[in-house]
Amino acid sequence: MKPSEPSKETPFTSIVLADNDKLILETIGELLRSKNYDVHLAHDGLEAWKLVRDIRPSCMILDVVMPKLDGSRVCWMIRQDPALRDTPIIVFSSLSAQDFRHFPDLSADAYVAKGEICMAFQNILRAMTHLQAKGRADIAGGILGYDEVQPREIVAEMLLEIRRYANVLNALGPGTIELDTDGRILRISAGACEILGRSETQLIGEPVTSLCADRDQKTLLHLLRELTSGAQSERCKATVQFGELEIPIQVCSILDGGRCTGALIIMESRGKKVDAQG
Repeated sequence: MKPSEPSKETPFTSIVLADNDKLILETIGELLRSKNYDVHLAHDGLEAWKLVRDIRPSCMILDVVMPKLDGSRVCWMIRQDPALRDTPIIVFSSLSAQDFRHFPDLSADAYVAKGEICMAFQNILRAMTHLQAKGRADIAGGILGYDEVQPREIVAEMLLEIRRYANVLNALGPGTIELDTDGRILRISAGACEILGRSETQLIGEPVTSLCADRDQKTLLHLLRELTSGAQSERCKATVQFGELEIPIQVCSILDGGRCTGALIIMESRGKKVDAQG
C-alpha cells in the first residue's frame, strides 16, 4: 500500500505527542496548542500506543527511548495496523543519526533532533509543513536539526542491552509475556501470540487477565498484585485457562533497584484443550 499524501486541503488537526521528559512534553504540547492543534500527551510508549488507537490522530510526534515501549516498537505496531499505518510519524529524539541504526523497525516520515526548545519547536513545525506539502513518501526535507548531534557510546551500549533483553525473553520458552505493574502486556513472544491466537499488535497494552477464563481472572489478578507489591523477587506456579486451553504457567516478579517494575509470565507448555463438559 502506498503512503497517503496529506495536503494543505486536509491539514493536521489532532496530534499525539509522546515523550517521557515531562518538561519537554508539556512545553512542546503548550506550544503546539498555541498553534491551535488538538494535542494529546503520552508519558511512555504504552500510553502512546493506547492514545493513537483511541484517537487516530492526524499526526504523531514520538520520542524513541521511552519506558514500557520504545518509540521503534510503537512505530512498528502502527505500521502493522491497517487502520493506522498511514499515520504521519515525526520522530523527536536526542539520538544521533547513527544511533537510529539500532532501531530497524523505526519507519518514521520525518526526524527532528532535540535541542534548544524554540529551535526544536520550529523544526517540528517545518517537518509538519513538509509532510503536508510533500506527503509521506518524501523524507528528504523532513530531517531537521541533526547537523550537530553526535553519537554517544553509552547510548549504543544501552540500546544493545535492550535488544539483548528482548532476545532473552524470546529464548525463555514457548511463550513469554512481560507485564507492567498494572498487569498490562508490554512484550509478548511469537510463541505466546501463536498459543493465544492473536497478533502482537492486538495484545500489547491489554490486561493479561482479560485473556483468561472468567473463573481465573480474579485468581491471576490477586497473584499479580501480590508479586508486584513485594520488594523481593518472587516466583509461583498456576494453571490458567486462556480461551479453550488450560496452560501451566510460572509468574515471576521483575525487580530493579529493590523495586518491582513488572512481572513475567512463562508458559510451561502449549497447554491442553479444556473438556467442554468439564
